Amino acid sequence: MTLIEHLEELRKRLFIALAAWVVASGVAFVYRFTILEWLKAPLPASMTLNYFSVLEPFTVSMQIASFFGVVLASPVIVGQVWGFVAPGLYPEERRYAVPFVFFSALAFATGAAFAYFVVLPFTIPFLLGFLGGEAVGLLSIGRYISTILMLMGMFGLMFEMPVLGFLLARMGILTRERLVTSRRWAIVGGTALAIVITPTGDPFNLALVAVPLIVLYEVTVIVVRFSERRIGDAREHTEPSRTY
Repeated sequence: MTLIEHLEELRKRLFIALAAWVVASGVAFVYRFTILEWLKAPLPASMTLNYFSVLEPFTVSMQIASFFGVVLASPVIVGQVWGFVAPGLYPEERRYAVPFVFFSALAFATGAAFAYFVVLPFTIPFLLGFLGGEAVGLLSIGRYISTILMLMGMFGLMFEMPVLGFLLARMGILTRERLVTSRRWAIVGGTALAIVITPTGDPFNLALVAVPLIVLYEVTVIVVRFSERRIGDAREHTEPSRTY
């Protein structure tokens, strides 16, 4: 394909992904009140959310619709990404299209669920309990929803690490040796990222972010090793036999 044809292909796939996101966001917007009640669950029962500007209810609704629109449309979005890179893969590698799309969407949803069910129930009460009963909290709904969605989104992307590692290994860009060599730097970088992501500085909440990052890195190493073995087996079966 020429450069113009590649750009045309990219434009078409971006349009399909954008259309899927818009439609999915519309569905999420219709159910925004149900989703909002679900997002408020980590808060203490006595805590209420408030808005402080005329536009804040609208912006919160758009944030909820946009984020969950990405979640709902993720199979279509990932499918378009795969469709764009697939022509550069070998025929035996293209058969991984359905598993790649499925596990990419599943990994993002799992990461977002991990943030919601594991990280937030510990982090939110910890932050709100610093002053005990000496002050009454008045939370902005805009800032609260932004924080919740940011954490869910970051964990969703973190959980994509093994799936992305598999794809890069199949493309010959990433190797197990490179991951093993960079393990120490990955642990240091993961801990530093956990410090940035974690809104508190206590070791427990820090571990809730750092430990999954390190575990995901090790899972990625295993996935890449498995991918390299499959590549080696495929090459052995496709090499022509030599006669002496």
